[in-house]
Amino acid sequence: MKFPKLDKKSLTDGITIPHMVRVRQTFPDEYLTDPVGELQKQLSAHEGELAPAVKGQRIGITAGSRGVPYYKELLRLLCRQLQEWGASPFIFPAMGSHAGATAEGQKQHLAQFGICEEYLGVPVISTMETVQVDQLPDGMPVYCDKSAYEADGIILFNKIKPHTHFKAPHESGLLKMICIGVGKHRGASAFHSLGYDHFGENLERVSEAFLKKVRVFFSVGLTQSPSDHIGHLEVIPTPRLFEEDARLQQLARAEMPHLLLPRIDVLVIDEVGKEISGAGMDPNVTGRTERESQFAGFHKLAPDIEKIVLLDITEKAHGNATGAGVADIISYRFVNKIDFAMTYTNIITAKSFHMGAMPLYANSDKDAIEMAIAHSFLPDPSQAKVVRIKNTISLNELECSVACIPDIQKIPAMEVISDPYDWKFNEEDNLW
Repeated sequence: MKFPKLDKKSLTDGITIPHMVRVRQTFPDEYLTDPVGELQKQLSAHEGELAPAVKGQRIGITAGSRGVPYYKELLRLLCRQLQEWGASPFIFPAMGSHAGATAEGQKQHLAQFGICEEYLGVPVISTMETVQVDQLPDGMPVYCDKSAYEADGIILFNKIKPHTHFKAPHESGLLKMICIGVGKHRGASAFHSLGYDHFGENLERVSEAFLKKVRVFFSVGLTQSPSDHIGHLEVIPTPRLFEEDARLQQLARAEMPHLLLPRIDVLVIDEVGKEISGAGMDPNVTGRTERESQFAGFHKLAPDIEKIVLLDITEKAHGNATGAGVADIISYRFVNKIDFAMTYTNIITAKSFHMGAMPLYANSDKDAIEMAIAHSFLPDPSQAKVVRIKNTISLNELECSVACIPDIQKIPAMEVISDPYDWKFNEEDNLW
């Protein structure tokens, strides 16, 4: 499907995009300079208990859909260490309904991160088949990837971060990997059917049941620093899984970068994608979530933002436009990259229909930004506070309109690092 250019009246006559400046945001940023070496160090420290347990065992290692620094290198080291200890490891996609909820799609999704048999030296076994391993008293089924269930056990490997729809001691981490990732499309759909208001406690209930039926040899949990490095990495024995997942969740929450300005009239986001955030763009940064019961928890983390403009979908998202529904305007480029089947599979599984809605689309990047400025309820649009970011992970440097400078000067962690300039649009009125 090709969406056409529109012959419309958008009331943008006379709108001028303001001069911009580059701005640096500074966050406390501690990170591992050698995360692969840190993993090796920790595996060696636990060798006495882990090596005898894994010897002679066939072990599945989870690989999720989110981008992780040193992703393939860490998994390769883990696989080689297991082989040295006499185990037979394999990788399996643990990503619920992502990548179109197909076995081939999920295998290809991992391959774009370099996670493939040729690099790792172990099989990558992708299937959407599951086994129901238990059922909770309220009827909630507990699922496991069939290839993982037929192995001798698994190792959980996952990034731990704040979730995009709820707040709790356990959010997007190792417990979520059990309930939704390892449960594949069927497990993800069943779990999301209970809603987000009790998501955290349900992560605990389902994980407790799972651990009684499926052996988890150990886990590797990591957090991401504000500069997109690995902040913390822990090899976690299973008896400490719940405790360490909650502790790392607190660290991840504290490390997460934010937009520091108090008010933004128009936020322009260059790209959204599932490898950036489960919601395409992170509500912990934008404050935009579809769940009314969770509004307060997200709004307090973000500036007061009037309009959000989305310009593109990442190549790694393969047209998955999840999250666009909470934006206000998308570009012509964006609307013509949407894979509706991919998007709908994801949002139907997550029961988050509003996240897959399509907002207004513009005829170009320039048109989208001018529309947003024109309709931001400003007595003087030339004084619009416009902010542009690459995505909701990359927040150390951003662009701000000159009207933001008085606010920036009041914030010690923000610094203007350029003279004012104008955006350059190409012949199609796009920024690139």
